[in-house]
Amino acid sequence: MRLTRRHVFLGLVIGWFLPVPFMLLGLSLNPPSRPLLSEDPRVSPVLSFEERRQRMTYHRRCQQSSDCEAPMGCLQDVRVFKHYCTDSQCMTDAQCPEGSICRGLNTLGGGPLVRFCIPLGVRKEGEGCIELAPDPEYACEPGLHCGGSRQEWCGRPCNWDGATSCPEGFFCAGLTPEPICLPTCETRGCPDGQHCIRHDNGASQCAVVYGPHCQQSPCPDDRECEDSTSTSHPGKVWTECVERCGPDQPPCPTGFTCDRWHCLPSCDPQGPNTCANGYRCQQGKKPERPWVCQPDT
Repeated sequence: MRLTRRHVFLGLVIGWFLPVPFMLLGLSLNPPSRPLLSEDPRVSPVLSFEERRQRMTYHRRCQQSSDCEAPMGCLQDVRVFKHYCTDSQCMTDAQCPEGSICRGLNTLGGGPLVRFCIPLGVRKEGEGCIELAPDPEYACEPGLHCGGSRQEWCGRPCNWDGATSCPEGFFCAGLTPEPICLPTCETRGCPDGQHCIRHDNGASQCAVVYGPHCQQSPCPDDRECEDSTSTSHPGKVWTECVERCGPDQPPCPTGFTCDRWHCLPSCDPQGPNTCANGYRCQQGKKPERPWVCQPDT
């Protein structure tokens, strides 16, 4: 049988398009894989309404992530002053309201990261911040991440490989969920009246110190030196030689009262001010709490 040019052309067309239905079928059965944040074992996914309803510990109080059913973690939420079990609330910035971004947050006890919508704020590099900020006043500027442990700082992401990727006065700290540049004053010194105070994760800051400067002069009787800061009072640090109190502990010395497991100076809100500079007579939120000298924040 003699083939004409028309036969050859039709054969080429049929040969070209014949595999297409099978290619489409293969794609539908085996869709191309792509990395998703929700597939990362370190990140809790966004659960559906039904999946949340099935978990008995969802939004229940917790102390560690082991108290929560997988894949949730125990989040310390300063906005509501409690710890609770939760999943992620977003995976991308597009799922967040305008003026906020989707960021990963650590959970207690080494649990999974949970992603929440965090407001974009006004805090600059090296300033204190709140990771899960209640409003922009305590959140970082665009391009900066809030990270740390007890003290949190605004810092740019950096390369945790020894390379110089932080500006002068900062160093790259290997934090989770990602390394960021934290402030340091240990090599450049501080202005008169301020001291270089060391914090967790190797960070340090120049600050006016209230209370015994126990980082410079060790506490007596092997007491632990603790420091506290306030995001609303940058450049100030309150230090304390902690004397523990409570069950199975000796009573506080004369002139001190046990409050929140610490022996703190007693005071009278109706009498003259007997608190040290930088402290004032305060009572906790509950009426049964005693009046003691606390940092004036």
